[in-house]
Amino acid sequence: MRLDRVWWGLIWGFVCAALMCACGPTVGDACENSAACGTGLMCDLSTTADGYCTRSPCRAGECPEEAVCVDFGTEASWCMRRCDGGEGCREGLSCVSPAAMASGTACLGKAEGCKFCAVKP
Repeated sequence: MRLDRVWWGLIWGFVCAALMCACGPTVGDACENSAACGTGLMCDLSTTADGYCTRSPCRAGECPEEAVCVDFGTEASWCMRRCDGGEGCREGLSCVSPAAMASGTACLGKAEGCKFCAVKP
């Protein structure tokens, strides 16, 4: 009986730890500073009033799973949150394709049908 409680306690502890790790900041989340974005991400305050967790510079395949590396044609590349149509972007951002942005913007890597969350120009 006591051993069952120990096992359930361990299992429950692992489940809780896994859930806490899964709820961390991701690319595209709002932020006030880079500490709010977690390890490996920074807070870009230049495009939105409430910030954008991202990574820069990036290359194809270097962004987290929820993101795509976007080259904005200004020798600057940023991990941007992937989206599908109008789904997946937080309030204040739009799901856009590279064609909707400034000339020279391109998704790097698996670029076909690429859309990402950004402030619409």
